[in-house]
Amino acid sequence: KELSYNQRGELKYKYTFADVVYITDLTSRREITAWAVPGAGLDVAKHPISAAMKQEHNEAHRCIKADKSSWTSHTVIIVDQSGSMRKTDVEGGATRSDAVWLTLAIDFVAKKIESGQATNTDVVSIVAMGISHTVLVETMPHDWLLFNKVVDLLRSQEPF
Repeated sequence: KELSYNQRGELKYKYTFADVVYITDLTSRREITAWAVPGAGLDVAKHPISAAMKQEHNEAHRCIKADKSSWTSHTVIIVDQSGSMRKTDVEGGATRSDAVWLTLAIDFVAKKIESGQATNTDVVSIVAMGISHTVLVETMPHDWLLFNKVVDLLRSQEPF
């Protein structure tokens, strides 16, 4: 149980139990809203990163920052992180937000690497949009480190 303020600055209680966050009034008797914690029930393994892969990533990132003409492509992904993305109406009980991160990790990042459609000269940026925007990934090479970053976002990003 922790004290929390809503968007209007009103004091509420916030409980987390069994991968669900509950917001109640100050009496803790009336539930106001609830949502699943990010990545609840989804077990996506990160890709193992060797020293050579990390070095290759760092070199690609250095080149990307130094010379935009080295880019093969730049994909900018805008992810809806508004309050409606907390809904758990996706198959398996996942939130809409979790479904987006899972799809990005597996269907966009991993499949393009495995098929050879993307390399570390392809650049990806990811922006979360809710009440405001937040740049989560800025000009990162399309490689397995990007995949792991998206898996981290699956486990950590909450709609705002």
